[in-house]
Amino acid sequence: MRQIVAIVLLTFMAVFSAYGTTTNDDIQQGIFDSYLKLANEGDVVAQYVVAQRYETGKGTEKNLEKAYYWYAKAADQRYPLALAKLEEQKKQQAKAAEPAPAAKPPAKSAVPTPALKEAQVKPERAKKAVAPQQEPVAKTKVKPATAAIQVQTSPVQVSKPKPAAPAAQKEKEVVKQEVIPPFPVVSAKAPIAEEPPSPSINVIPALLSGKWKRNRQDVEFLPSSRAACLQSSNVEAVCFSQELTRNLDNAGLTYNVKSVISGINNKEAKFNLRFIYNVVHIAGKPFEQPNGMPSEINDMIAKTGWQEPGIGMECRMRDERSLTCTRSDRKMTYQFVRE
Repeated sequence: MRQIVAIVLLTFMAVFSAYGTTTNDDIQQGIFDSYLKLANEGDVVAQYVVAQRYETGKGTEKNLEKAYYWYAKAADQRYPLALAKLEEQKKQQAKAAEPAPAAKPPAKSAVPTPALKEAQVKPERAKKAVAPQQEPVAKTKVKPATAAIQVQTSPVQVSKPKPAAPAAQKEKEVVKQEVIPPFPVVSAKAPIAEEPPSPSINVIPALLSGKWKRNRQDVEFLPSSRAACLQSSNVEAVCFSQELTRNLDNAGLTYNVKSVISGINNKEAKFNLRFIYNVVHIAGKPFEQPNGMPSEINDMIAKTGWQEPGIGMECRMRDERSLTCTRSDRKMTYQFVRE
């Protein structure tokens, strides 16, 4: 970082001596030239910043081919943001290469054609023609009525009804037997079963599988649209933010953030979070539209370089989509939610 600061200062002095005054474009070009030199020397952060500036045209001309060249350079060194950028590019290319959906065949008309109507009418006419032939057959089957009369004249043996009194007594006996409880009555002092403990949360996958926000703003030190994270071990993950801007003490700060997630306790859904700011440039006046999170007391100072020792937090997940963190240097609690 001392090399970055020295190169930036030398660039500014050269521009100032040549033209007498500096503009914002001159400043941005000087920053780009400084990063480009470090990128050619193999600095992975500088390689990513150069790629980002080629993509947006900030401090240099806009060139997507050169941008993805430097993204690939940084990805070769396993830089998380560069890996995420190349993965996004692959998804876009695969989506563009998908064939267009085939056109659906026209739906068959539900209106019957004249030929179909004629085919439906012919069976109805045939039924009407056959109906008179079936009528005499039905009349010949009425003759066996006399046989039914003979059956009715035969003596019918009717069983005598049983007295009602004994049946009523049996019903009473059955009711009395059903009232007797088949099991002994449970005492009211029986112990109550305890509720099972709440299931533990697998902290690392829950953190890395979404984008976290605070007050509807993307967080700089957790997985979000501003920061990419990779799991370095079973109990640790490391995050790097993109280049951000913030105003402090009437100056504009350009910075990025590195954070480490450690001390994982899945049973209690707890973990430790420590993040540190790296200021790469300080402008002489505030930015009109800074894209970083609002500054807090003793959060960052207007000084270039890594601002040790960083900020520590103790965090606990209430569920897989919400967590609470408390800063170790002050009694302040922050709420975060996951998309």
